Amino acid sequence: MRRLQPLLFIPLLFPCSSLLAQGAPLKLDPDSVKIMNAELVLRNKSKDVNGYLYNTGNGATVFQQLGKSIQFKTGAAGYPAAGDSVYQNASLVNHTIKVMRNGLLQYRDGTNGVIVDASAGRITFRPALQANDIIFIEAIYGLDLSVNGATDGGGGTPSASTLRLLPGATDNGNNTFTLRWATNAKTLFLSPKVVGLGSSTLAGTGLSAPNRLGDKISTWLTNNTSAHAWTNLAVPGYSTKDILPLEDGGVSGQNIETAVQLRPDMLFVSLPSNDPSSGMTVAQSMQNLRKVDSIAQHNGITAFFETTQPRTNYNSAQQQMLKQLADSIRSAWPDRYVEGFNDLVDPSTIASILPAYNNGDGIHLTAAGNQFIADRLFDRWLGYFQSITGVKKYHIDSSVNQTTWAPFAQQADANVVKSVYNRYNTAKVYFRVRAEMKNGTFTPWSPVATLSEPDPLPGVNDYTYRLLTDLGGDGITTLNGSNQPDGRPSPSPDGWGKFWNNWFGVGGVEGFAANASFPDMRTTTNEITNMSLQFIGSPTGSFGTSQTKAINYNGFTVPVGDYPQQAVYDNVFIHSSLNPNGIVLRIKGMVPTNKYYIKIWGARLDDNTAQRTLQARIGNEGWETAQSVETKYPTAGTPNYQQAIKFNGVTGVDSVDITMRVGGTGTFAHVSLVDIGVVGPLPAVPQIRLRDTTTTLSTLQLTGTPINGAVVTTYSWEQLSGPGTATIANATSATANISALTNGTYVFRVTGTGGGKTYKGTSTVNVFPNNGGLKTLRIHFSKTAVQPIPGWLNVYGSPHSQRITITDPATSWTIDNLSPTPEFWAPFASNSASDIDGTTTGNNTGVIPDIALKGYWFNYSLKWATGMDNLILTGLNPSKTYKLKFYASRNNSAAAPRYGAWRINGGAEILMNAFNNTTLEEVRTGISPDANGKINLSVHAPSLTTNGAFGYLNALVIQEE
Repeated sequence: MRRLQPLLFIPLLFPCSSLLAQGAPLKLDPDSVKIMNAELVLRNKSKDVNGYLYNTGNGATVFQQLGKSIQFKTGAAGYPAAGDSVYQNASLVNHTIKVMRNGLLQYRDGTNGVIVDASAGRITFRPALQANDIIFIEAIYGLDLSVNGATDGGGGTPSASTLRLLPGATDNGNNTFTLRWATNAKTLFLSPKVVGLGSSTLAGTGLSAPNRLGDKISTWLTNNTSAHAWTNLAVPGYSTKDILPLEDGGVSGQNIETAVQLRPDMLFVSLPSNDPSSGMTVAQSMQNLRKVDSIAQHNGITAFFETTQPRTNYNSAQQQMLKQLADSIRSAWPDRYVEGFNDLVDPSTIASILPAYNNGDGIHLTAAGNQFIADRLFDRWLGYFQSITGVKKYHIDSSVNQTTWAPFAQQADANVVKSVYNRYNTAKVYFRVRAEMKNGTFTPWSPVATLSEPDPLPGVNDYTYRLLTDLGGDGITTLNGSNQPDGRPSPSPDGWGKFWNNWFGVGGVEGFAANASFPDMRTTTNEITNMSLQFIGSPTGSFGTSQTKAINYNGFTVPVGDYPQQAVYDNVFIHSSLNPNGIVLRIKGMVPTNKYYIKIWGARLDDNTAQRTLQARIGNEGWETAQSVETKYPTAGTPNYQQAIKFNGVTGVDSVDITMRVGGTGTFAHVSLVDIGVVGPLPAVPQIRLRDTTTTLSTLQLTGTPINGAVVTTYSWEQLSGPGTATIANATSATANISALTNGTYVFRVTGTGGGKTYKGTSTVNVFPNNGGLKTLRIHFSKTAVQPIPGWLNVYGSPHSQRITITDPATSWTIDNLSPTPEFWAPFASNSASDIDGTTTGNNTGVIPDIALKGYWFNYSLKWATGMDNLILTGLNPSKTYKLKFYASRNNSAAAPRYGAWRINGGAEILMNAFNNTTLEEVRTGISPDANGKINLSVHAPSLTTNGAFGYLNALVIQEE
């Protein structure tokens, strides 16, 4: 049977709206502690304090204050009314706060729960408070006891000789590091990160939820702490050797190295009985556990070790080893061992399980047996993590050689025992800490903590796979501030052959309305994954009434590193009305044994002085650990590929929350793209594989192939997008016959069902024009970069105000507008180009694709004269002749007449009626370049005023004859 720990409750009263608080250490005179009628009686200043005596299990009994409680009904005098969302009370400051609403525990959640700012004593309710809500608030507070001001040896006021300082330093992978030098009550109660290493008991062998030990730990953390993170790395059959570093025989992904990478606050090690059957001695087992503890301490992590457990199916020698190892663990870590032997052993044996707790195999425990271990663990945590009093401040020194030390930082808050600092070099750095006490004494310097050199980060070519996501508009339904369709999806593949995930928000005109998500992300090699992105909430908060939410179109129009210009043109903006808690970007579908390198890049061009700073923190970290990056660039600025939020080496989790908000003094921040590099294997996902393809024909076949165990019995094909409507035959079979294709990009999808599951595969089909094997350059003009057309070069910009010189990578021919000096381009209303004012067919049946018909350059009122050629083709072969085709189109939003007017090498004027044109073209053959391989062209207003004052050019085709 379990030996119950002594526990004496002192009577207490909790008026529902009163606060019970004591902040100072108690002083007890020796004669005020007496045994009267077999009861322990405390007198003097403790008489008004609600609390209890608690046996910590290491020979010390401490007095614990129960804390503070507040209960109110919405609308009561002095408390929030219905519709209010914030309750603040200075007496809650720096306490661990638990909130019940109508009898239900409120989790830390920005949309359905509470947001707690302990430093301000403020609780924000989500949703807002309703009429008749009953709220109960409990604040946990540690109270220390001293006798005559001296240390009592167990939970009393620390002095310079008793305060425990054990620093550890961990590189965060983003030019910052975390230094921890002690633990306190906040370590346990405020956002604790806990990792478990172990074998079958912790893994839950033979039991199911909620009876497994890991379930009990998770439940306790949920009910007793705020915003915890529990990661269980236990594997059945593991011994102490398996959790060692990889170089010592440990197993990567489940060992101490993996645990450290998760940067936990505490570690629970449960390896109860496998070492004797693994051929290890007690000494070897203890050596392994001590190495684990040393690595944990080096990184500022407090480790708790379960003793061994009894095991019935062992022989007497093996059982004796279990008993000896349990004794050794208790001796090595008297204040950090977790009892797993004495409560469960049959006293008539050396180390057999009590029959009541034997799960039937002589190895594993029943749910009740697991509960003993869980209770012992929770008792240990409650006894170990105590408030620190008596400290005035902490002094932190640093050194590069452990000989010469210099002041590095000071921390004036005694209850802050962990902080994040900027890393000032990449060399190994050493730290030591000491406390300055309120009584004027100092603790000795702590043991030295070592901050190792940061691991070299993988480059983009070192990732096993990579996922790129462009956040912005779709260019079709998402609207800009002028209520015009806007947005530029990244081409997939882009010019470097990388496939992109284009995220337009919730879809349609709404853009990034609340809770937008993007499932089934694809890698840059177009492999499907289980990964997904989701915003929890709305990026704009309470800002704005636009139809399209949270999309801005004022980014760059040039590539940035290996990001195409479309990826950095538009972005999602975040508004400061979300502050202080921001919005969550949730990444799901991760593999715990892989490493993830997450980069969030954003840009908005703006010459105003206001900041546009993006601030982000990962997981349950506080804002003091957040990264900040400026997302505003001047309009003439140069984009910086490396200027981004970066979370490197994220591992051990299957999902992660990144909280983002507006930093600094600004109102907006911007996110253009999310770049995730992964080191580790890509999981096989059951799916229908449908490959992308290219063709110059008007017909093709597409076949959907089930892979990775997908079973498909029915198929259905559909066209998602394209320049025109294609015809799909055999639309209910695995292979579809597609016809009526024209020059442009199509996306087709096949949906398959089978075995109760649905699979979807998509294919992008690029239909190129048929050039008959001749070297050909097809150019279409626009004001800004527009959706790519297979086989065409988009030349964009405003020709009157900028020099535009572009070389076609396929032909090496160059086009040059020779502007702005000499001034041979004249604008109208400060414009000389358009993306949207040409006439289109709606189904790509015009003489050139609709995208090419839609945009153009123009010259206003300026007529040609000798020497005024303003469009030059270079790089041609002087020994060849060329065919040139001209195209002009202007829709009827402007009145006729509207013409295209051109000349070749100063020759006769070539005219085309551009008004609503979708069918006309002008062709000239036998054109010879000069000896330098150059052909001179002009785009001017028609020579006759009856043909109007505008000269248009939508597209130009040059073909070698």
